Amino acid sequence: MAAEVSQADLEAYDRGNQIADQVVALEAHFEQTEIYEEFRNRVFGVLAAREARLRAGKSELKGAALIGPAGAGKSRIAEEVIAEYHALSEAAGDRQYGTRILSVIVPGRATVKETLKEILRALGYPIKSSRDEDYLGRLVAEQFKACGIAALHLDEVQDSGRYKTNDSMEVFLKRFRNMMQDRVWPVCLIMTATPEGRHMINHDATFTRRLRPIEIKPVTFAKDGSAIRSALVQLFRKAGVKDSGILSIDEFIKILLHASAGRFGVAMEMSIEAIGECLSDENDEIDMAYFADAYALRMGCDDEMNPFVSEHWRTIDTLSALQRYEEDRQKRRRKTKSR
Repeated sequence: MAAEVSQADLEAYDRGNQIADQVVALEAHFEQTEIYEEFRNRVFGVLAAREARLRAGKSELKGAALIGPAGAGKSRIAEEVIAEYHALSEAAGDRQYGTRILSVIVPGRATVKETLKEILRALGYPIKSSRDEDYLGRLVAEQFKACGIAALHLDEVQDSGRYKTNDSMEVFLKRFRNMMQDRVWPVCLIMTATPEGRHMINHDATFTRRLRPIEIKPVTFAKDGSAIRSALVQLFRKAGVKDSGILSIDEFIKILLHASAGRFGVAMEMSIEAIGECLSDENDEIDMAYFADAYALRMGCDDEMNPFVSEHWRTIDTLSALQRYEEDRQKRRRKTKSR
């Protein structure tokens, strides 16, 4: 027997859908920070150099690397830079040697062979599992040329390698370093990784010089407080919620930075979650309580460990809490992928 549906039920259902759409739309918001500008300039620079070198018959290229903790916004920065490069290079129409940047997430604990297979999958090329690493490497090079790939972006590089030994790191680095030196179709290499991946990138001094890693430092109130405040103004406006006055309170911005462990991306995520709580409450004015609710739902903590509630918020170890949250999220992702 079908359940009876009232008009009120339908309205609540529609309202839930509208809120979900609003929150997803807010997630598309992106702030062009100083790190974004620095990384963009680096990526655009090495790709311009690639085109010039290939026209001159030279093949050895350089790349870029962005290092930062989980939640700092590395992947999103890379995504925005890649999208901007695609739009500009295609509009200009001046590239003879490809305009596309291929982005691939390195599989957890992946060997070089597994990473090469992931690259081929991203290119839409069918692979037989019986193929050896050298064959896959040659196939990747051929497909890069056929598809006009100018650069390869490897995300989550810290997950590469079944065992983090000097030998395994050398094998991984050599394979991808060779892609920047290929005589037929060299590509620029772009890497994004957590600080765990820094050791691997720094393992080879020549490789490090070619990539020139840029590190995302923790955001601070003194340096980044105004940028955080400006971003929140835009998010509130896009969501159609009013500021109850919290944005004029310096301590609120400091608490938000502490709650996000100084990670810009996490601060934005928490703010969007707080806006979602406000919209779900059918309130058009957002205050600190909604940030407290969002933090509690994310971290599963009581008021004593909630920086938006506790008087002693400075003493709360939000870094450890965030690390536990990220570890749990990674476990959930791996379970989803394994199904």
